[in-house]
Amino acid sequence: MVARMANLTQRIKRRLRRAFKPAKAAAKPAKAELRPTIDRSAWADAAQNGELDFHKRHNFRAEEKVWRECVVRDWKILGLEPTGWEGKFIVDVGAGSRLRSLYFEGAQLAVLEPLADRYMSEVEWHDLDKADEVYSLPAEQFIPELEARADFIVSINALDHGFNFEQGIQNIRKYLKPDGTALLSFDMHDVPDSMHPLVLNDEIVRKIFESAGFEIERSEPGRRYHGAEGPGAIHYWLRPV
Repeated sequence: MVARMANLTQRIKRRLRRAFKPAKAAAKPAKAELRPTIDRSAWADAAQNGELDFHKRHNFRAEEKVWRECVVRDWKILGLEPTGWEGKFIVDVGAGSRLRSLYFEGAQLAVLEPLADRYMSEVEWHDLDKADEVYSLPAEQFIPELEARADFIVSINALDHGFNFEQGIQNIRKYLKPDGTALLSFDMHDVPDSMHPLVLNDEIVRKIFESAGFEIERSEPGRRYHGAEGPGAIHYWLRPV
C-alpha cells in the first residue's frame, strides 16, 4: 500500500512538472550573412517605394514642435551646437523629407536625397526647399559639383537604407575638404527587410571606411532608429587620411 501511494505521488509530480513547464520562447530570426550591397533595381522597387509611403503618412515630421524638439535633442546628444557654422558648407546625405541639418545656423547646405523631387511634390510638410542645393540622387551616385567642397558631412539614419554602402562611402570621402569631418550614424542590421536591405555590422563598415581613405576619429553607440528589434545605431566621426 505504501509503495503504491509513493508511485502515485511520483506520477502526480511528473504530470504537474509537465503541465507547468515554461513555454519555449519564440525563436528569433536567424542572422543573415553580411550584405553591404544589393541590386539597384530591387532597391528602387521595394525600399524606395516603402520610404515614399512612410514619409507621406502623417508622422512626427508633420508636427512642427515635436520635430524641432527631436532635432535639437539628437544633435545635443552628439555634442553639436547650432551656432558657429557661418561660412561652412554642409552636405546632408539621405536627408529624408525634413532637414535635420537646418539646425546648423549660417551654414550653406547641400542635400542628397534620392526621393527629393517626389518629397517636394507629394509631402506636404517637407522643407527641402530651404536647402541651398538639392540633388535628387542616391549617395551611391557621384555628384561632381560637390567634390572637395564640404567642411562637414552628416548622414543620419540613411546609409543602411541604400543599395551599395561602399560606393556611398567612397563618394562621401570625395566630397570632403582635406580638413573636413563626416558624421555618419545608422543602424546595424542582423536581418534585412524591404526598407533596410543591407546587412551591416561594425567590423565590415570599419573596413569600408578604411579602404575609402577615412580615419575613424571616434565611434559611439546610439539608440536604434528603426522600431523593430535589432542592433542599435553607431555614430562614426570620420576624417580623411
